[in-house]
Amino acid sequence: MTLAEKLAARPPPRLLVVQTAFLGDTVFTSALFGALARRFPDAAIDVCVAARGKDAALAFPGVGHVHVYDKRGADSGLGGLRRIAARLATRQYALAVLPHRSLRTALLARLAGIPERVGFAGTPASLLYTARVPSGEKAFLRREGDLANALGASPEPMRLVPRPEWLPAARAALGEAAGKAIAAICLGSEWATKIWPARHVADLARRLEAGGLQPVLLGGPRERDLARQVAAAAPCVDTTGNPVGEALAILSLSALAVGGDTGLVHAARALGIPTVAVFGPTPSGVHLFGARERAVSLGLPCSPCSVHGSARCPLGLHRCLDDLDAAQVALACREVLA
Repeated sequence: MTLAEKLAARPPPRLLVVQTAFLGDTVFTSALFGALARRFPDAAIDVCVAARGKDAALAFPGVGHVHVYDKRGADSGLGGLRRIAARLATRQYALAVLPHRSLRTALLARLAGIPERVGFAGTPASLLYTARVPSGEKAFLRREGDLANALGASPEPMRLVPRPEWLPAARAALGEAAGKAIAAICLGSEWATKIWPARHVADLARRLEAGGLQPVLLGGPRERDLARQVAAAAPCVDTTGNPVGEALAILSLSALAVGGDTGLVHAARALGIPTVAVFGPTPSGVHLFGARERAVSLGLPCSPCSVHGSARCPLGLHRCLDDLDAAQVALACREVLA
């Protein structure tokens, strides 16, 4: 009996999706969550995410409880792992779905006593799974689609819906810009090599403003210095440092989103916003872009050079983003808005 047949014969009353990687990974997993929600309409489906992914998970339509595993903070170390596992155990999940190919994630589900644990084959973490799903796919959504298929579900697209309570704060942060056509510019990244230089961002903001859009800067607290540099050279509304949920609400109110290969940019795609993503050291081919989405890169021989990004360019040049000017990105913006 296949795993899908087993679950069809005895659908799980409560299941858990564990994705404790970066914000963008949580956004991608909204597709897997949607597939499971459609396949098991009577099940309570919860998620467990890293602290930065909490608001993105709360934006999954139909999500139940969102557990936060603060693996780099309050839940760090083996003691923290055991604490969050104990909390998960109280929910008595019948099934854990594990798209994050991490040994720590697999151990968390095992310590929580979840009897059925399903993830990808071919990793050390798979030793702790009860079912292993092979996938040769490179694209994130196709790979998680293989996981959905193995569970008897049909793959779904990414989808986020902002919580109603986030919208008033978003409109307050926008001020007078709330009534305008907004171009959300997502700054920064977890990795230094994925950050488009401030001079290019400011140039793009001026071009977008000349085209009738109000540039709005989005990002975390670490992006405030970069935002100040941009805002000093271009007419922008700076909302950096706001909570992720508020940023998602601002994105949902936008006519356009543009930025690097970051979680907020991919969140804009999941919100259905026309989006332009700027790629330097990372591959664009791991994403599936829609008709109103564009990937922009120089296509240099040295890039992509990393899956996630890195602290510094291996060649010490960073030409992939330093040489990518605003004119090329502005052209892509016009295309997705056409």
